Amino acid sequence: MDAISLLVSGYTPNNESTGVYQAILNTQNGHVSLVPTDIELTNPSYFDAVGKNITIISEVSEAQSPQIAQYSLSNHRVLSSSNLTGDAPCYVSVNQTHRLITTAQYGSGHIDIFECDESLMITNKIQTIDSQNLDAIQTPSHAHQAFILEHSKTLVSVDLGHDKVVFYPSSPTEALFSTDNRQAIQLPPSSGPRHMVFNHNEDIALVLCEISEQLVTLKKNNGEWKISRSQAAFPNTLNGQAGGAIKLSPDHQFVYLTGRKQNIISYFKFDDLTGDLNYLNAIDCGGDFPRDFAISPCGEWLVVANQNSHNLTSFRRNVINGELMTTNQSIAMTAPVCVAFQDN
Repeated sequence: MDAISLLVSGYTPNNESTGVYQAILNTQNGHVSLVPTDIELTNPSYFDAVGKNITIISEVSEAQSPQIAQYSLSNHRVLSSSNLTGDAPCYVSVNQTHRLITTAQYGSGHIDIFECDESLMITNKIQTIDSQNLDAIQTPSHAHQAFILEHSKTLVSVDLGHDKVVFYPSSPTEALFSTDNRQAIQLPPSSGPRHMVFNHNEDIALVLCEISEQLVTLKKNNGEWKISRSQAAFPNTLNGQAGGAIKLSPDHQFVYLTGRKQNIISYFKFDDLTGDLNYLNAIDCGGDFPRDFAISPCGEWLVVANQNSHNLTSFRRNVINGELMTTNQSIAMTAPVCVAFQDN
């Protein structure tokens, strides 16, 4: 295969006509070619693409009516649009198994859950969780990630403001997910958990903390989640209080993280069964403020969205030892913040 399809979104600070691009990665040299879409959405900060459709959130204030919208990638026609609760959405996840879509609103701490039909089109909003009012905490809630586990149909939220990871089990007696029976894992003060990933069995989780720049391992035993270990996400560097994205390789043998202050990608060997981590190396991201990145389904490529330097960079990846090698390719784009390889 000489080319792989991607999708990239970015902020629209200069009122650009679109912040959503389709892209092609040339597997001969790592160059990424961008093609702007006709999708008009202010600050499309995060998306989830399934098949020929894309679900996107618009990161704006509550006064500007934040939206979740679904578009066809074939003709860029809007398929559905719904209002979101609260302020400044920053994450969206489409769960195909349970036909549910979740969003996390960073500004207000709200989590919205939408029901979908067989084609994964939103039919209605079925639940909103107000993280701020669940706990008697004056510190503002900042929900940074919300998604649903495959095996247990559990809603997981990562709250940067309250330094918590919260598990909400599904409940037949409540709207959908039980807030009364939630399990909250309290991380150290000012950790600022941002994003997390799970192993195949969904009994081990890795949490990247933005503020403390710690990589925290959680393990589930007899139905209870507990902190197993905490270690530096970016060893041998000063804490920049700007941990960014975390992703597992397709085979779950390696985990990659971005440091947005150090402008690096660090990576660890990961044991999917035990959760053991072994730091391997870090490499310059080729830009400034690596907000997000994506690993190709084949595992041989990694593309980084560098927000402040307004560019994308690509890396070859050794699928055996996890090593990253720069292609020295840099592609200009206004404030890229989300990137994903597209289903072919």
